[in-house]
Amino acid sequence: MKALRFFSYMILLMPGLSFAETHPDVNAALDYQLPENTCRTKPKSFESSGEAIGKPVQASGALNVFEGSGAEDMSDVDSYTRKRQERKLARWQKCTNEYKSALLEDMEELKASAKHGLTQTQADLILANMAAIQHAYMAPE
Repeated sequence: MKALRFFSYMILLMPGLSFAETHPDVNAALDYQLPENTCRTKPKSFESSGEAIGKPVQASGALNVFEGSGAEDMSDVDSYTRKRQERKLARWQKCTNEYKSALLEDMEELKASAKHGLTQTQADLILANMAAIQHAYMAPE
């Protein structure tokens, strides 16, 4: 009789136990949203034009010695424009590095949430969030 009463109480308490509160770190990991990358697109650089400097390429019947060498393209870019582009690229790289370091910190927080105990569905959701972070981190831009 006592066993029957005990099991009936357990049946009544089971829904309350299954919806027990989870740790705040686990809730934060479950609600995680990938932050938006506020860095602009990578600025255009002159590196592809810089490869053209060197020995002039001349066709066998060409009248102009510098034909096809790209020297006329390089002469249009002054030092001010080149330095401005380098500064833009440096700002973009700094912004991207800060974004990626923040992603790594978020990844560590998601990993640390597992120490509080997870169900399989919670673990799958957190792993999906970690995969999204990894994809964003490995993206070239």
